[in-house]
Amino acid sequence: MIYNEHMKFENKIVLVTGSTQGIGLATAHRLYNEGATVILNSASESDEVIANEFDDASRIRFFPADISRPEDLVRLKEFIFDEFGKIDHLVANAGILPTPAGIDDITDENIDQTIDVNLKGTFNTLRAFGPAIQQGGTNGSIVCLTSVDGLIGEPYGVIYSATKAGIISLMKSFARHLGDPLVRVNAVAPGLIRTPLSDSTGEKPEDTTELSIIKRIGEPEEIASAISFLLSDDASFITGQVLAVDGGFTLK
Repeated sequence: MIYNEHMKFENKIVLVTGSTQGIGLATAHRLYNEGATVILNSASESDEVIANEFDDASRIRFFPADISRPEDLVRLKEFIFDEFGKIDHLVANAGILPTPAGIDDITDENIDQTIDVNLKGTFNTLRAFGPAIQQGGTNGSIVCLTSVDGLIGEPYGVIYSATKAGIISLMKSFARHLGDPLVRVNAVAPGLIRTPLSDSTGEKPEDTTELSIIKRIGEPEEIASAISFLLSDDASFITGQVLAVDGGFTLK
């Protein structure tokens, strides 16, 4: 059998949470173009129109689910198994950055919301879908989205940074937990990427490019490329690791 690297997810079922904008949407397009059947997700039913961006309706589904609500994830899992009978890969991407978010001005409501979605929501997602991927038997994998803020800390987004650091710990714990049958679990830590989430911080790209060695803002497609690699068999000997895709930001 000839391996076609451009269709490396052919016949694979992939869930990408938070996939109707930014990094999640770019990842959905990347995996779809590499042959995957992709389940798009957001917390809002109105985002279903995003599915119209994809030509082959047989390889795209949309299901609204709030990852902070375990009962929503149960319904999402039931939907996937009713439609396809399996799930092969997961990209746990959904997350929020409420504002204000700094040490001196973040509210209790924003603290609770950030923890509920970013940390508890990611845990809920891994707990719901990790064992489901194990049922497939071979070559399953998960990629979690953390952030360079989770690696170094960031006073502006103090709780956001804490939740992203927590995701790294969750990823490593689940990499051990899902070792037999093996489901590889890794994380990607983006730097400043041109997305609606980064736009919400009020930071201008031209003010931040000097913070990285490559001296430019990253694009969502560059994160999608890293996610595709870690999901694929090209990364078959990698689990429990964090890949920083940050233009060298964490080296400075």
